[in-house]
Amino acid sequence: MSASFEDLAIVLRAVPYEERHRIVTALTEHHGKITGMAKNAIQSRRFGGCLETFTASIWKMSERLGAELFHVEEATIKRDFVGLRKNFEILALASVFNELMLRLAPEREPCLDLFKLHSNALASLEEMSEKNEVDPRVLLGTLNSYLAKILQWNGTQPQLLRCIGCARGLLEFSPSTPLRCHISVACWTCPDCKDTKPDSPEDYAPGFQHRFFEAPQSAIGDFYLGLTTPIKKIPETIQATLDDQKVLFSLLISLFTYHVPGFDRRELAGLKFLGL
Repeated sequence: MSASFEDLAIVLRAVPYEERHRIVTALTEHHGKITGMAKNAIQSRRFGGCLETFTASIWKMSERLGAELFHVEEATIKRDFVGLRKNFEILALASVFNELMLRLAPEREPCLDLFKLHSNALASLEEMSEKNEVDPRVLLGTLNSYLAKILQWNGTQPQLLRCIGCARGLLEFSPSTPLRCHISVACWTCPDCKDTKPDSPEDYAPGFQHRFFEAPQSAIGDFYLGLTTPIKKIPETIQATLDDQKVLFSLLISLFTYHVPGFDRRELAGLKFLGL
């Protein structure tokens, strides 16, 4: 027995199966990450471009009791995000976003916040591509914001407004001030509190390399903006230089490795095309 239902789905990955079918993994609005079989989808006009990577479509599907895959019966395009393919760097970053959702989005569990983040991030990248605005600093700032918002969704809410030692506010320091960011407790200390140790070596899993990162105030400020600003607004609000954005990226990856289940240091393939 099976019953049909519909959901809005963004394609994360599609691979051919046998000669005529496709197995498609998508992030859906109400059912989390799902994988479905689209029979006779290769060399058929029945699905049009609905099963292409990044495409957002309304899927009509069904699920048999005990089956591993959904059955994708038909689909109707809502947005094809074709503009992402007009620029190589933007396409690479969009692919990184897809890789992150493949790795982190929960299977068959609603994750509306992740769905909204992903769809808004793809829309923002497509807008940059259409305007031919491809600034490496903005692309990396957008990636950092995307990562920050996933940390927020995961419940790893960094303490960014004040030094955990003296409680001085982030805005009291100049952009170049080095701040020490502690990984296990996701907080920072200022230069005057550098001897404050909110964590200890025993807090870390064996083999974990970084107890803390040093990052300038401008990078931590962009970290805070990434948490609190809609991702579409990030290109016009980021402040840190490209080099400082790279430091922030390394810090975020360490936070992910330590705090986010299912994430590890396996390289995200798209990063090599972004100079990371």
